[in-house]
Amino acid sequence: MKRFSIPILARAVVPVGVLAVVLLAFVSAASPVRAEGVMNAVSFLPVPAGSAILVRPLDNSDDNLVLLEDFENALKNKGYTISKDAALILTFETRDDSGSWAGGGENRFVELSNNHDHSGVDAPRVRFNLFNSQRGGILNSDRKEATHTVTPSSFRIEVTVDDKSNGKRVWQGWGSAETRVGTSQETSRKMVPFLIDGLGRTIRQKTFPLNQ
Repeated sequence: MKRFSIPILARAVVPVGVLAVVLLAFVSAASPVRAEGVMNAVSFLPVPAGSAILVRPLDNSDDNLVLLEDFENALKNKGYTISKDAALILTFETRDDSGSWAGGGENRFVELSNNHDHSGVDAPRVRFNLFNSQRGGILNSDRKEATHTVTPSSFRIEVTVDDKSNGKRVWQGWGSAETRVGTSQETSRKMVPFLIDGLGRTIRQKTFPLNQ
């Protein structure tokens, strides 16, 4: 078994917590976050340009009321009219989808142990595992038995457009983004213009940027 570690006394000049944060930040910096979402949509009937549309959230939470205004503004920017008497009803719902993980087991980056001197005078020993072929360390954390993501957690917006005059579904679309992109509210707000841009069209697995 190959192992490379750094023993550090808790009395070291550099605080242990600070050093741990610096080392972990250095490793995580090697994995940049992709700030993008994915959209899908199905068009059942055409949505005429300039149509009057009523926007309503599935629930009137504070966050959804902010999104309601975002949807209305995005529709206006695309040439649609917002009207309480509109035949077309755009309904949206937001939710967080929990992901799933596999693997697991012991993979300690930091080990704490008592000093060999049991007098109680010397500080405990702290050891950072930089590389360990069996358990994994800071520099080789991606070992087979380590916990890994099967399905990432994500934010999701689902949008439907129905014609209340005949009860028919006109259009349905949904967008999602991984939770690591940002908070659910800020990510959801960034999705709105892309969802409205796809209104009336069938779209399959189209990615769009969220870092603009």
